[in-house]
Amino acid sequence: MFQIKKIGLKTAITLISRKYSSVLAAGNSRNQAALPREEKKKQGRYLKKGLDRLIFLIRLYNQKLKEKQLLEQSRSPFAVVIGGAGGAGGVAGMAGVSGKKSGTLELEGAKIDISHLEKSYVSKTYSDEELKHFNMEYNLSPLSPRSTERIFAWAGIKWSDESDSLIYYINEEPLAEEDMQQIKRIKQVIEEKIDISFDALQTASAISYLKKAIDEIIVQFGIFVPPERRELYEYYILRDFIGYGKLQPLMNDPNLEDISCDGVNIPLFVYHRNPVIGSIKTNVVFTTKEELDDFVMRLSQKCGRSISVSEPLSEGALPDGSRLHATLGTDIARRGSNFTIRKFTTDPLTPMHLLASGTLNEKMLAYCWYAIENNASILISGPTASGKTSLLNALSLFIKPVLKIVTIEDTPELKLPHTHWVPEVSRQGMIGLGGKVIGEVSMFDLLKGSLRQRPDYIIVGEVRGEEAYVLFQQMASGHPGLSTIHADSVDKVVDRLTTPPINLPPMLLETLDLIIFIKHIRFRGRYVRRVMEVQEIDGYDTKEKELKSLRVFRWSPRMDVFETDASSALLRKIAQDTGVNEEQVKAEVNKRIRIISWLKERNIINYRDVGRVITAFYTNPEELLEKIEEEEMEKK
Repeated sequence: MFQIKKIGLKTAITLISRKYSSVLAAGNSRNQAALPREEKKKQGRYLKKGLDRLIFLIRLYNQKLKEKQLLEQSRSPFAVVIGGAGGAGGVAGMAGVSGKKSGTLELEGAKIDISHLEKSYVSKTYSDEELKHFNMEYNLSPLSPRSTERIFAWAGIKWSDESDSLIYYINEEPLAEEDMQQIKRIKQVIEEKIDISFDALQTASAISYLKKAIDEIIVQFGIFVPPERRELYEYYILRDFIGYGKLQPLMNDPNLEDISCDGVNIPLFVYHRNPVIGSIKTNVVFTTKEELDDFVMRLSQKCGRSISVSEPLSEGALPDGSRLHATLGTDIARRGSNFTIRKFTTDPLTPMHLLASGTLNEKMLAYCWYAIENNASILISGPTASGKTSLLNALSLFIKPVLKIVTIEDTPELKLPHTHWVPEVSRQGMIGLGGKVIGEVSMFDLLKGSLRQRPDYIIVGEVRGEEAYVLFQQMASGHPGLSTIHADSVDKVVDRLTTPPINLPPMLLETLDLIIFIKHIRFRGRYVRRVMEVQEIDGYDTKEKELKSLRVFRWSPRMDVFETDASSALLRKIAQDTGVNEEQVKAEVNKRIRIISWLKERNIINYRDVGRVITAFYTNPEELLEKIEEEEMEKK
């Protein structure tokens, strides 16, 4: 085989193309039928190898061109450029190469350093035919049973020919007719004799109290329960009184993002975190209006909210932190009561989770880190369920640990490792005499009050009303802020902010430094989240009456990489404000790239662990970097 570095990359592509074409033509000739089976297999492998090599070289050639362009940009005395234009996995990722590489790759006399490249994690994709054989099962109650522990509920995800799609099946240990009658009798006695709200008790206390009550009822009423069925009885009774009834297995599943019920006699849908599965129908159905109405009212009670015919909408946080939106079946809900539960992970996602899933890359994270460290105000924008809050929480970890952070939300979702953190949540009021709402504390009220708390950083879960005016006023007065908004372009962000109900003066928009756009899309047979672009705000043009912006990063779907579009005005501004030159700014960003790469290599992903490393960097950056360098030397 010829040496690429001697003949040049373009020539290599041409030669392989010709050779591959000639072999393909020979394979399609009449003599092909006469070839032995082993010879056909050998030729097939040869063709595949040639095609793979050709694709790799073309991608490598495109990458090299981009790096050459960026190198020319970086020589400009006015440009601050973030490294190369690599994406998720860089050259190694595009080539399908796994594992860490070392050394350099020589092409046409130029050396491309690939020592920093890490292995890329790519989820398996499935064709439509392969999905028909898809079969996944895992435990739900308990999630991680011991060897002797009984399993009461498990999930099964497999293809249904009837629905022509994957179905999420909830499987629970079945009950005989006699068992169901006995359980029904015990539940009736509990409802009649026990005057207590289990929702008002802590879960552990409620379980202990209810188990004791079950024992007493069985003895008092002489109910025969076979010893081997005792645990099963307790499971169903606890599930219905303390848990979420038939939804309890779904609530136990950490792999679900959303649970949606659209009405009576309609199967519930869930959104699975597995990118291959996504939105999927379940075998759970509310068969009567009364059953669904009762369940919706119970969900609202668990949130500490009321719902009725006169007030048919309810929003709130369930005891486990999940977010609920419910509608009681009235004239406004034509298919009956409905609800959506947004589930959150026990531990919030960190920048490293987002990096591993390909939502963004190391350069973008380091850029955001340095921007937040230097008091940048950032708005994260995208449609519903695009990952805005997860990205907001992840970026919040880059705030210095000594700073005071005030978070304001309508539903508690953010979770930070910072000690100096004041989380505040708005509260719905109650309708008093004369129809007057009393006891309400809005996000606007909380945001106004936060001014007197002397915060260093203000984080608002989502801006959608008058609270946006207070946030932008605070940003204009020197308090940096982070928030999210529903919009998918700079123009639409401007429209949302400058029209009712927000009505911001356009001049206030220039207090923003960055807008990050994120989307949740189906890409190459998988559901993925990608930061589509990062826009820097470069002032407001009063003559043209438009917000000036500069796109610094964008996602290229063709190659699934993140590209650097332009030099950074924000980094130039930071350099001017901090009295350093642009080379020093680039060096600082590269330090953070190195930290992020090290975290990835060490598989440090938990939000508390990531927070500790970031704290260590702020406390003594040189010591942390020396430690990383020592580890790298030991590996060599």
